[in-house]
Parts: sequence; C-alpha cells; structure tokens
Amino acid sequence: MCPAETPIENPGSAKDAAAKEGECALLRAVNVTRAGTFMAWREEQDLLVPISQQQTPMKKGQSYVVYVLKDPDGKMIGSTKLHRYLSEDATPLKPREKVGLMIVGKTPLGYKAIINDTHLGLLFKEEVFKPFEPGDRTVGYIKSIREDRKINLTLELHERSAQDVLADRIMEHLKASGGVSALTDYSPPQAIYKQFGVSKGKYKKALGRLYKKRLITVEKDKIALI
Repeated sequence: MCPAETPIENPGSAKDAAAKEGECALLRAVNVTRAGTFMAWREEQDLLVPISQQQTPMKKGQSYVVYVLKDPDGKMIGSTKLHRYLSEDATPLKPREKVGLMIVGKTPLGYKAIINDTHLGLLFKEEVFKPFEPGDRTVGYIKSIREDRKINLTLELHERSAQDVLADRIMEHLKASGGVSALTDYSPPQAIYKQFGVSKGKYKKALGRLYKKRLITVEKDKIALI
C-alpha cells in the first residue's frame, strides 16, 4: 500500500508545474471545493483533484504529490491515490538499473518513492544519508526485487563481491539442473573448477552463504534448492 501523502508547504518546482499526463508532480492546493481541490499547475490553469481521487482530505496551502491523468471525459485531473496508477510490480525493471526517483513520503521502514513516473518502490532508511521531503527528486538504483515482485531501492550502487556473483551462478546452475546438483563441498576440486572456474575453497564459501540464507540444503552427495 502507498502511504498517505504527506502535505508540506513546498510549492514545487517549475518541472512540477509543467507536469503532463502520466507524470507525477508536487503541487500546492489553492482552493478546496465540494467537487475537489484545485492545485496550482500551469500558469493559466489549475488542476482539479476530485474528492474520489484524494488519498486523504486535502488542505488549502499544503502541497501534495499528485499523479496527472485524464478523466473519462478527457479532462486533465490529478490523483493522490498513486497506487491506482503506479505499479508496485517490478516488471520490466531490473536489479541495478539506474532510475529517476521522486519521494512520496516517509514510512516506518524508510521512504516510499515514485520510480520513473511508472512504479512505486521503497527506499530503506539504512540506504538514506540525507533527509528527504515529499516531492524531492533524485537519482537512484533498483537494489533488489523481492519475492512478491515489489521493489527495493538504493541511492548508491555498490559493486558486488566475487562471492555474490559465484553464489548467483550456483543458484542458476541448480535451477538449470532441476533444483539438485552433485557438486558439493566434498566434490573433487577439478570438477568444481570445470563447472565454475573457481577453487574448491571459494566454492565452499559460496555454498556456506547460500546455506546461511536458507536458499539451499547441503548434503554429502548433493546440494538442493529449498
């Protein structure tokens, strides 16, 4: 679920004021009516966020992250119900991909962020080294994709260790082998080198990592996916 939008007094940038259909922007509420809330948008046109499109009731003078879209009649409107229009499924994003981020608001785990105006992801507080406000824009990366296909983000891309790369290769080997392999930490060094091009010691360390993460079982005559 997307967090309730956090209202702030920041009026937004010129880029926000020029937001087009399918884009997100930080906009300031200038008039609250029965039909909805009008947001300062283009120079000669305010953007209506109908009551039905408000995640929480909006207040005049406060700014909100808004998704711009067309209603069934073709009129431009806004919505703070971001989860209706932005996907939380990672497809087609990939780990380590560079992306544009827009902060939506804080959560107990960190910050919810919009990715490339198309997706929602989570920036864990351990990954953040400076404070953010809703509407702030920055560059980030897809850190990982969870089993439920939701997206973890990072601001810095750390080079992966050789052990991480080897562990991934072992997992790929297991998947290609029906989930089971006879290459264990008891296997001859030559057999391990032939398959992975690494020493037996490095292979054993990679198996240990996967075992500690509870991704595989290790027996004397086989390893297997859990």
